[in-house]
Amino acid sequence: MEKDRKRRSTLEQEVIIVTTLLYLLICGAILAIHYLQPASQPTITSSPSPSQSHFSGDKAKQK
Repeated sequence: MEKDRKRRSTLEQEVIIVTTLLYLLICGAILAIHYLQPASQPTITSSPSPSQSHFSGDKAKQK
C-alpha cells in the first residue's frame, strides 16, 4: 500500500511540474513574440470580427 501511494504522489508531482513548465514555455514564447516584433511592423489579423477590422490586412474591407 505504501509503495502505491508513494508512486502515485510522485507521478502527480511530475505531471504538475511538466504542466507548469509547459505553461511557462508558452507564456515565454508569447511574450517574446510580443516584445521582439519590430515597432514598424504592422499588426495584421485574419479575424472577420468588425472590432478587429482596423488590424485587417485587407484594405478593401476597411473602407
